[in-house]
Amino acid sequence: MSGRGPGVDDVLSNVRFYQVDCYLTLRIVGRDKMRLLGNKVKQYRKQKNLSQQELAEGICTQATVSLMEKKNKVPSIKIILQICRRLNISLNDVLSGLGSGLDEQFKSISAAVRREDYSLAAELLAKMNMTNVQNGFDRERYHYYRGFIELGARQRPDEAIFHFNLLLHRSYRMPWDLYAIVGNVGMATAYLSRQELDKTRYYLNAASNYLDDFEWHDEENFQRMIWARYRIAKLYLELDQPQLVIENVEAALRAVKYQASLYLIDVLYEVKGQAEQALLATAAAKRSLVIARTLALVTHNVALQERLIPQIGPMLTE
Repeated sequence: MSGRGPGVDDVLSNVRFYQVDCYLTLRIVGRDKMRLLGNKVKQYRKQKNLSQQELAEGICTQATVSLMEKKNKVPSIKIILQICRRLNISLNDVLSGLGSGLDEQFKSISAAVRREDYSLAAELLAKMNMTNVQNGFDRERYHYYRGFIELGARQRPDEAIFHFNLLLHRSYRMPWDLYAIVGNVGMATAYLSRQELDKTRYYLNAASNYLDDFEWHDEENFQRMIWARYRIAKLYLELDQPQLVIENVEAALRAVKYQASLYLIDVLYEVKGQAEQALLATAAAKRSLVIARTLALVTHNVALQERLIPQIGPMLTE
C-alpha cells in the first residue's frame, strides 16, 4: 500500500476548483497543477479485481470512472476520496503534483528512523528548511518524524506526544492512513515511557486494528508497515503480553514471506522467541532464536548475532 495522502481539510484549504465541461481541474494555490493519474486508477482497480461499474457503484457512474481512467478527468474531490477509500489507496497514489520537493529529504529521515539511528534523523531534520513545509502532507510528515526523534534522540516523551497529537488530529483517518497508523505506535511508545499503561494499550490496539486492513503498493510503505508491526511487538513484550507479541510478529512474517523479503525478518524471529520464552514454550523459543541467529548471519546483523549469544547459549544445554 502506498503512503498516506494529505488530510482532507488540508487538501480542501489549498485547492481551487475550475469548472470545465462539468469536470473540475484542480490547482494547488501557488503551485503547479495537480493532475489525476488515470492509468493508476485503472491499475489499482484491476488489482482489486473490480470492474468500472463495481468501482463506481454508490459513488458515481461507470462513465465517470471511464473518463477518470482514460482522460484523467477529475469529477470532484469528494468522488476522488471515495474512490481512494474503495481501492484502499491514498490521494497521492493517483494525483500528481502533491509533492513539495522534500520527498528525498523525508525518505532519508525515514530510513534513519527505521534503523533507529535517531541522532542522524535529528541531524537531517534540523537541516530541513522549514519555510518549505507549507502543505498539509509535509506538515504531517514533519510531526511524524519529529515525534520519533524526540523519543529516540532526546528522550522527551511530552514533546513527542505533542507532535504525534498534531499528526493524528490533522490526519484523514482511513485504513490506508499509514502515517496516522504509525503515529499511534509513537503515541504508545511515548506513554509507555511515562508508564501510562492504559493509554499505551489504547494506542497499540488502534495501530494493530488499522494495520489488519492495511495494503501496500510500494517497497517503502511495505517496510514502514513491517517496522510498525515490529515496534508494536516490542512494546507488547514490555507490557508482558507475549501472545499479542506473537500475533503481531506472525502478521509481519506472513507479509515478509509473501513479499520474499528479508526486511527485519531476523529481529522479528528474535522477538518471537522472547515471547515464546515468556510463555514457557521452550522448544518453540529455541527454534525461533536459532532461526534468528541463522538469519542474522545472512543479513550481516552483527549486533543481533552478539545479542543472541547469551539468549541461545543456556537453551542449547537444556
